[in-house]
Amino acid sequence: MQDTQKPGTPGNGFDRDELNLEKNRISGISIENEGPKARPALDKKPIIILSSIAAFLIILILVLTQFVFKKPSGFLSSGETSGSTFEGISREGALTSDHPGIQRGKESYARGYLADATTEFNGVVESDAADRDKAIALAYLGMISDDRGEYDKAVEFFNRALRYDDTNPDIHKNLSLALRHKKDMEGALEAARRSVTLGAKDPDSRLLLGNIYSESGRYDEAIGAYRDVLEQAPDNPRAHYNLGWALLKKGDEFAAAEHFKKAATEDRIGEVAHRSYSRLGVMQLERGNLGEAEQYLKEAVTIRPGDAVNHYNLGIAYLRQKKTTEAAEEFARAEEMGRGDNALLERIGEEYLAMKEYDRSLNIFERIRKGNERNVRILSQIARIHYEKGELDSAYDAYRRITEIEPATENARVAYLNMGIILDDAQRFDEAINAYRKALAISPKDDAAYYDLGIAYKNAGKPELAITSWKKAAELNPEKHAAPLAIADYYYERGFNDLAEEEYRRIIGKWPRIQEPHFKMATMYYKRGNYDYAMSAYERVIELDPNSDLARRALINKAILTSKTGSGEEALARSMNEIQKALLMKPGDPEALFALGIIQMKRDMYDSAIDTFFQVVKGTPDNKLVADAYNHIGKSYYKKRMYRKALQAFTRGVEEDPGNEEIRLNRRAATQAYEAELSRE
Repeated sequence: MQDTQKPGTPGNGFDRDELNLEKNRISGISIENEGPKARPALDKKPIIILSSIAAFLIILILVLTQFVFKKPSGFLSSGETSGSTFEGISREGALTSDHPGIQRGKESYARGYLADATTEFNGVVESDAADRDKAIALAYLGMISDDRGEYDKAVEFFNRALRYDDTNPDIHKNLSLALRHKKDMEGALEAARRSVTLGAKDPDSRLLLGNIYSESGRYDEAIGAYRDVLEQAPDNPRAHYNLGWALLKKGDEFAAAEHFKKAATEDRIGEVAHRSYSRLGVMQLERGNLGEAEQYLKEAVTIRPGDAVNHYNLGIAYLRQKKTTEAAEEFARAEEMGRGDNALLERIGEEYLAMKEYDRSLNIFERIRKGNERNVRILSQIARIHYEKGELDSAYDAYRRITEIEPATENARVAYLNMGIILDDAQRFDEAINAYRKALAISPKDDAAYYDLGIAYKNAGKPELAITSWKKAAELNPEKHAAPLAIADYYYERGFNDLAEEEYRRIIGKWPRIQEPHFKMATMYYKRGNYDYAMSAYERVIELDPNSDLARRALINKAILTSKTGSGEEALARSMNEIQKALLMKPGDPEALFALGIIQMKRDMYDSAIDTFFQVVKGTPDNKLVADAYNHIGKSYYKKRMYRKALQAFTRGVEEDPGNEEIRLNRRAATQAYEAELSRE
């Protein structure tokens, strides 16, 4: 069989080696002019795979261009704010009287006839009624003012009421509520404590006291107040809910969850139960307990089927469990029920985008945009959708619109950067350069812009300007290694090995724990035949981060080097062990399987090698790798003297890679051997 190798195909060394620059992601835009603080680079790292007889480098570049945005972990239930407790405080329990004017006033107040109620209560105050009745009438006048948002007037009425009767706990309670509405928390606490003292059997006074403590951030005192309520009324669902909230604020999630569960059980189908199940669902979402989150959110949806946020959260729970159909259904329900809630619609649009439901996502963001044509954050999302759909012109136009709406702003700077990336992707390099320059005109010290500008210069065939831009990026941000690494990679690509090695060594000296330069130095050592140094460099890559993708590739390369430089069964066994470690990190990895097949061939395990190479064929879309796998399948059959099957494998290899001369030569040899076999028969 032929072991000759056509240039560009796997052979006795690192025949294919591209070192690719990292490109910044397209960045999100905030309507509050918050640009990205640190825009991470795409994970585009070279993949080196040595083959048996051969060691080779395969470059897999997956450009995952995406916008930077924070994915929500779930909403709170509708109507609930980040610091809310459950209210529902009874205000009238002790405000009872047989006075006919008070009776008529209370009836009008209950029916919403506040003017009539005010007349009746004023009449009582101005009459010769008993002091206790005048206090009650004034308390109701205070409640009416409080309902109207006239808090100063309400406080005045309640204080007047206390001059007539300072022993009524509900007057103190209502005074506490009005002072709380005024944000006079100390005064509210004092009044609530007085209400508790006078109304020892009223759990609502203690509940109010706990709520004021909670709203003031005094969670230990709030917890104590809620526990006092539960000593009096162990089944009080509001007390359980609010105690759960205070415990959650203190970080005791387990105890909080138990009280939310009790609140839901006691309330059954009311608003307390609804909010308890909603809160439990969000807590489990945040913990990653998706099955439990799903169950709690289903309970919340059952109680309040019209709550859009619960449907959204349930959709999140489904989506994280890979139940995409169910997730899409819940998002659609949330979209329908939350048509007026742009914040919720935005999140639904983001989830559709994450699911690659581009049309649905675009429809939502376009609807939001109709209400505010100048919302640059929404324009940014629309641009992102078009970008992911491959509609570069539409994406570019959306970003251009942002630069028109907010020229010379941070948002315009980010838009110009994104336009540069789009133009670079479209190979419109001179226009990309112009876009980056406009971004730099807004922020001349943006190292990321200089880095991307260097990429555009390189792609435009202007290497000197590329090097200058990367050096400027490194000067502006000497703590980032991307620009120095880009310079080193460029020297390596152009064959300036001495300059490349000098740069890689400088990078390793400053950033000794970064894997890439060690990995690339190993490639250079291998090409020079310095196998011991190459082995040492791969070991350093693995030592730095044994769980990274580069470590996995280093394991594969180590295995091939071991099989190449070692001798005997022991070296092959070590190679097999390293390949198995790589496969544990990424089961079914075609490159690792290919290397495993090569080692199996070296050990004369031809049947195992054939099975392994067929796994490579099934597991990769790379035509050249598939062709090379068929080539080695053919070689294995040839070694077994199964010439007809060898011929079939070589033929498939030629079909996958018609330009591979080695496979053609091997097919010719297999044809001759098969014809000789037929003649003998």
